[in-house]
Amino acid sequence: MALTSDDFRDLMATDPDDDETVPFGDALAELAVDAEMDFVEAVRDVRERI
Repeated sequence: MALTSDDFRDLMATDPDDDETVPFGDALAELAVDAEMDFVEAVRDVRERI
């Protein structure tokens, strides 16, 4: 999958509610979700279904 600058156009628009003093990477990090997953168990589960 390739991303172009057009894919980020909506993210770069100015929003009056945003604090533009926060760096873009930090703002994205605040929105991130830390999802923990047991990948070994997930693979075993998929194998059992096949």
